[in-house]
Amino acid sequence: MKPFASSSAQASTTFSGVFSRLECELNQFHSATQTPKARAAALATVDQDIDAAKRLILSILTRRNMLIPISILPAEILARIFHFSVAGASFLRSNRPGWVSVTHVCRRWRQIALDDSTLWTRFSTSPRSRDWIAERLSRARNAPLIIEVDAMMRKDTISLFTPHISHTRELYLHNITSIHFSAIMQEISTQKAPALEHLELRVSNASPIKHLAGHSFFNGPLPKLRILCVSNILFPWSFVPHGRLTQLKVTLNEEALTSEPEVSPHNNLDQLVDLLVNCPALELLTLKNCLPATLSASSGGQTIHLPLLSRLCLGGSSSRVTNLLKMLKLSSSTTLRLDCKPEFVATPNKHVLLPVLSSHFNDPTPIEFRSFKINLDYINCMIDIVASSSLPTSPIPHAHDIQADMDGDAELGLSLSFLRVRDPDDLMDAIVRRAFEVLPLSKLQFLSILSPITIRPVNWGEVFRPCTEVTTVQLYGHGTTGLLEPLTPPQRSHGKGRKRRLGDNGRGTRKNKNDSVSAPVDALIFPKLKSLLLETLDFSDVMPNSGVLFDLVLGVVKRRKAIKTPVTTLCIDHCMISAEEAGKLEKVVPDFQWDHDEGEDEDDEDDYDYDGFDHDSDDYSDDFGYF
Repeated sequence: MKPFASSSAQASTTFSGVFSRLECELNQFHSATQTPKARAAALATVDQDIDAAKRLILSILTRRNMLIPISILPAEILARIFHFSVAGASFLRSNRPGWVSVTHVCRRWRQIALDDSTLWTRFSTSPRSRDWIAERLSRARNAPLIIEVDAMMRKDTISLFTPHISHTRELYLHNITSIHFSAIMQEISTQKAPALEHLELRVSNASPIKHLAGHSFFNGPLPKLRILCVSNILFPWSFVPHGRLTQLKVTLNEEALTSEPEVSPHNNLDQLVDLLVNCPALELLTLKNCLPATLSASSGGQTIHLPLLSRLCLGGSSSRVTNLLKMLKLSSSTTLRLDCKPEFVATPNKHVLLPVLSSHFNDPTPIEFRSFKINLDYINCMIDIVASSSLPTSPIPHAHDIQADMDGDAELGLSLSFLRVRDPDDLMDAIVRRAFEVLPLSKLQFLSILSPITIRPVNWGEVFRPCTEVTTVQLYGHGTTGLLEPLTPPQRSHGKGRKRRLGDNGRGTRKNKNDSVSAPVDALIFPKLKSLLLETLDFSDVMPNSGVLFDLVLGVVKRRKAIKTPVTTLCIDHCMISAEEAGKLEKVVPDFQWDHDEGEDEDDEDDYDYDGFDHDSDDYSDDFGYF
């Protein structure tokens, strides 16, 4: 520290000398500036002194900065800190790269930032100035680039990146119009991209566009490409590089109804099979509305092994999804997200999707589902199913959050759409019944049903009777109240004077409103039921055989308690129920949870118009099942 102290003392002496000299010269200032020439010379001398003083002050400030603890950090540590600032700015998507302010702190910081080319490699839609982009490209030198472009960036600005494609590691073209996409691809398709690892191409047009440039996305192979995401672009499957891909995502807004490859190059199944067979490292695979229409003779019976695949998302016509799923050989732990749409042309065979799923989850290691959610959407003619081997983490999960479950870690997310049929209740009942027959649900503990409306009560008791391990049932919407009656233990006769319970025909069965299917009254479903979660119900609704809904719920709780299979938790959320009724339920349930919302007296705004289900219309078809 002695040399530094000596240097500081010397600087202080020098600074004092400057002031002494200035003090002396000021005394002679008036006498020496009587003529214009003398004043000009004096002014020049003063300017020189000012510059010298500024340099001296800067030197002293630099020495002061060197005494701050952070200045002791090695350059590598400071550069690492700067990288965290860059990552934070990228995460926030700020309009200005605020992290650049670190280059204005001191000379050392600025020099460290300029020397590290990797700090300048990320380009998003935020910096739109051509000069700023050119300067950053210069600072990045030959480091691998990350370039993100969308429709907001001008074409002449985008062209700045073209010469740097050869050392681009990640390239994102988002929300590009068809005109801009063609112009951009004509430029970059002439470039080589040997360093590219991640490529995303997304066109914002409503209808898919064709990519016609050359025989690939770039002029040459992509040896390092691991992730490829293409949205709303028609291209041959042969464009996709084989071998090293770990993630492949191809999606279209609409499915081509024709099977002609000339119309949609995605319809070449042989190319798709060849691609998947030669990408055994795939971990994530998403193919939506781009599946081939028919199986070819050469590839129809082929098995595609994807041993590392952890997540599979397929979307499109039910037959196309089923056909490809049958060809794939996956681990039973692979999570499935299947979005099946109805066929718009007659198909010769019934769909066999659910048995295919059964085979998948049982081979080679069986998966036991513990959580099962069903959303019966009569208005949009679809049914959503989510099945998971784990229980919900939230103590009171909301039934309407089923889409969040679709995007979560559940092993199965299945969405089945269908054309309007003559009797949607029969179709819904058949799908759910078939699902419970073929899926591994013997260990099911959590069951959630969402059904805002129903046209005819479904015999839920018979469907769910095999599920003896269920401990929690969640019901959301008016269409789910039909499950409450099977939850109620039957009243047994004691002595000759007892009257038969209303609806009991004396033969151990109770008929429902439509005298359709009868269920034995002496068999209790869900014998281990502990928690009942009710959402969006009207407790004044009149039930077919049990009076109002409140009486039915109260009967469920009291009778299960009487036979020592009590419901210990009752949650009521967003329901129409009076405080008096809630108080009566609270007295008989140990853990009673209510949001204290008594509902509205006016008509429920979620009521639906049933006219969409015209049973007398001849426009419906009964040939669109998914089971």
